[in-house]
Amino acid sequence: MGVRMSSYALDLKNDAGSVYKGTPKHDKPDCTFILEDDLFTQIMDGTADPQRAFMSGKLKITGNVLASQKLQAIWENPDEEPEEKMSFAGASDADKELPVTMKSDFVFEIFAERLSEVPELAQKMKVVYHWMVLQSGKKTSDWTVDLKSGAGSIYRGSPKSGKADVTMTMEDEDIILMMLGKLNPQRAFMTGRLKIKGNIMLTQKLNQLWQEILKSGRAVELPILSAILADKPFDPTLRSETCFVELGKRVSRQPDLVMKLNTVFEWNITKNGKKRTQWILDLKTEKGMLCRGPAKEGVKPTVFITVEDDDFADWILFKITADQVLSSNSTKVEGDRSLAAKLIDHLKISAKL
Repeated sequence: MGVRMSSYALDLKNDAGSVYKGTPKHDKPDCTFILEDDLFTQIMDGTADPQRAFMSGKLKITGNVLASQKLQAIWENPDEEPEEKMSFAGASDADKELPVTMKSDFVFEIFAERLSEVPELAQKMKVVYHWMVLQSGKKTSDWTVDLKSGAGSIYRGSPKSGKADVTMTMEDEDIILMMLGKLNPQRAFMTGRLKIKGNIMLTQKLNQLWQEILKSGRAVELPILSAILADKPFDPTLRSETCFVELGKRVSRQPDLVMKLNTVFEWNITKNGKKRTQWILDLKTEKGMLCRGPAKEGVKPTVFITVEDDDFADWILFKITADQVLSSNSTKVEGDRSLAAKLIDHLKISAKL
């Protein structure tokens, strides 16, 4: 509560208008709204009065307060469309952002990718599972594991057809621990950390399927990501947090990096010039290891890269080039700069090959 989770810009000044994730691309906003996610939904569906929310302090407005009334008028009169339709920029690759805080999203994505490669694993199960993902007891995400339709599919949201045979509700962090084998599903159920509706016995089949995928060696991302996923929750104020998961996925797809670089890299992430986090990428171990810093005993970084949080995230998301990162005044490299350049060059590929 009270922590900024996301921001959107509604531009009704430039061209035909646009809505996109992030801060305004042109100049400063005329009006800025700050409110809780639930309150925003209630205002949009008409169950909450924005004026009352403003007067009570639940809705904070900076800038031109009168301009906010114009926005309300547009929302309350949807039939009065502008001459040109607004474009929604959130769907383009350039505007994509990785999930901010949900670790389980990455595991479900890995699960989906591996299942698409070996569809025969799911064809005999004929079950639909629905996962309800919580953070601090509040539902923040849900996933469907459909092993009944066709070759099976895993997607975000509730089942697209019919009801789930089994619904499981669990904290995001506990899902990760269970998927990594650090939390026994039966113990989680007995202690109330895993709640199940439907046929409880079917949950064992899902666990068996996941174990088959792990044993097959196809979930190549998990060994290098396990330390990150099992660690403390992501910091929602830093874009780089989940971007390091993407970095780990790219490393996992290039097992020869250890042989090519044979180096331990230390990443220091800054925000407005102040150090916020530290990460260790160990490319001297057999399959590579990525974890939060400082380096563990016996692990000695020899290349140190200091980079701004936004620069690192924009590079991972292909918004800026590696050369732009390295040439930035806020980026510092200590040690063999050529090794840093080689690493960044190798990691410019997408994790999905």
